Amino acid sequence: MPSNPYSKFFRRPGKGAEKLLGELELAIMRVAWSRPAVTVRDVLGAVTKKRSLAYTTVMTIMGRLVDKGLLVAEKDGRTYRYRARQSREQFETQAAGEVVHSLITDFGGELALSQFVRELAEISPQQLKRLAELAREAQAGKDED
Repeated sequence: MPSNPYSKFFRRPGKGAEKLLGELELAIMRVAWSRPAVTVRDVLGAVTKKRSLAYTTVMTIMGRLVDKGLLVAEKDGRTYRYRARQSREQFETQAAGEVVHSLITDFGGELALSQFVRELAEISPQQLKRLAELAREAQAGKDED
């Protein structure tokens, strides 16, 4: 199977969050998704097992993740505690929805949908059946409006 020339448009190889986040962002989010709350020092201890990083580097990236809406920072005395705004599954679901919406909006509904249908040849019969069910549910919802 030939490599996808458009894969360069994603930040990195992988699936879900791995495609959407930088390597350090993903490492930090993995720690945040695994615990109720974390400090920069907690994250530093977890991610420096595999690489050497400065405290300020982790703090800067965590601040950027707050700005992006992935983490919430809460002051606890002199320390900030961070928690993931949503689970990894919720993040990936929301991101998938935004990607689909963007494709339909930016490339025109007809073009995006026709390409989507072409890609359906690659999925299993069970996935096709589930897709048909979802389409019926969506249509039923529109019929009620």
